[in-house]
Amino acid sequence: MTKAQVPADSVIVGSYSLESLTTGMYEDPRHCIREYVQNGYDAIRAARAVELIGPAEGLVTVSISGSQSRPTITVKDDGTGIPSAQAVGILVSVGASTKRSTLNAGFRGIGRLAGIAYCTTLRFSTTVAGEDVATIVEFDCGRLRGFMKPSADYQDIREVIRQCSTSDIRTAPVDAHWTEVEMIGLTGVGLEFAEIEKLVPYLRQVCPTDYSDRFTFAPRIRNFAETVGHPIGSIEVETRYKRERTQILKAYDDATPTSDPRKPSTVNDIELINNAELGWHGWIARSNFKGELTDDTVAGVRFRMKNIQIDGSSLIETLGSELTLGGTEGRLQRYAVGEIFITNPAVIPNARRDGFEDSAAWRQIRTDVKTKVAKRVVTLVREASKSRTTLRSIASEIAGLARTIDAEWIEPVVADRVAATINRILARLKPEKLTGGDPDEVGGHVSRLKTLQEKLDELRARPKPEPERPQEGGGNVPAPEDDDGGGADDGNDIGGGSGESDDVGDDDEMDSPDAWPADRMLAAVRFIIESEQGAEEAQRIFAAAAAHLAAGGP
Repeated sequence: MTKAQVPADSVIVGSYSLESLTTGMYEDPRHCIREYVQNGYDAIRAARAVELIGPAEGLVTVSISGSQSRPTITVKDDGTGIPSAQAVGILVSVGASTKRSTLNAGFRGIGRLAGIAYCTTLRFSTTVAGEDVATIVEFDCGRLRGFMKPSADYQDIREVIRQCSTSDIRTAPVDAHWTEVEMIGLTGVGLEFAEIEKLVPYLRQVCPTDYSDRFTFAPRIRNFAETVGHPIGSIEVETRYKRERTQILKAYDDATPTSDPRKPSTVNDIELINNAELGWHGWIARSNFKGELTDDTVAGVRFRMKNIQIDGSSLIETLGSELTLGGTEGRLQRYAVGEIFITNPAVIPNARRDGFEDSAAWRQIRTDVKTKVAKRVVTLVREASKSRTTLRSIASEIAGLARTIDAEWIEPVVADRVAATINRILARLKPEKLTGGDPDEVGGHVSRLKTLQEKLDELRARPKPEPERPQEGGGNVPAPEDDDGGGADDGNDIGGGSGESDDVGDDDEMDSPDAWPADRMLAAVRFIIESEQGAEEAQRIFAAAAAHLAAGGP
């Protein structure tokens, strides 16, 4: 049997496929805005490469205009633009991009159509330096959506786009270079694009921008990326709404809210990771890990390629859940923040940009990240939990020590025990033993212990006080002063009544614990119990004793 090639006119790509390239493309409709920012990023990088703009220049503006019922969102960049001779062909093509994934963030040529689903008119305008005209291509989105309905007769997608698009030329400054995308008359879900309070947090997640000055560790991350040979490329992005301009920066901060607003997660250091062989590098923030982070713009370690976010936190959560059979480690991933930058050119984001195409290179990175990042996050979270328990115990012990030395004088044997306990606690407060401890809390404990050491040294230097003389009938009063040189003899005659003296014993007798006052004996007993059993156990024993005495026990 002779095989014959299928005739070209037998192949029809129907208009229904447009639905897959628009509403069916992205889980989050706002991803179409990300696509336009991404295209602007590529155009700016191209403009930098040919020195059309400086290496740190380039701006993407995302503007909201129009009425509340019929708003428009515009994404404009000052990149290279598209020459007029090529503009129409490029802008009406589907899946025919000449970009390469190794160089560009966008390379499939399908993202530009994503806005069709969310507005009445989608307009592209572009010009390049050296030309005095700008090219405008406009899509009638309402008509295009009509061809995507299941009840409509299918037509070849090329004919549909031809019927629903127009082009035009207008004059432009000869030195101008830009591309502008206008989603005019937002409709349906697209109306949410004009809600600035939702748009700004979204852009902070996905855009290839720099870090905020509020994030202390940003310089280290930038320097590390440059050291490993893959600088973090970024552009300026800003929103314009009414008269307000907002610079878009990554949302990382030194403190991030948790489910308990009283206990933010505070970053105290970062861990830098690099695997040049597999092609990725990144960072994990070390914090007090007080709980799951509630800021969805940063929670969980995020994957990025060419500094554009791929998915959100679900990728790292999936890797975490694979660490155990029960999948319980997945939830702990949202306790941490961090980024993984994929630099291996063999790893390619999927069309939806919520993951990566399956390949040997991606599978190797995936396994490596699971071990070096997801598992490390679990370790850090659990170490922080243990450290908090240790620090609570230490705080209780310090309180017990403070009560013990809150005196005018201290027995040498008790002072030795207090000194030994202070040294033991200081050893427990060393960073290598409290890897998850809050540095501020650790530092506070060390400072208090140093203060207690100074107080203890002061107590040791004090002379032993003279024993007080008991008053007849109970109670102690100071011996009267000998104004006339007679009467009292060295303070031994008290009260001047019978002339008999009450001898309280010599120094050897006072050194015996049997002669200690009750409150002093009680403090010594409590200190010994705290030293041996801990402050919590001492508190329990004393509380039980008090309850027993209150009940009439011996």
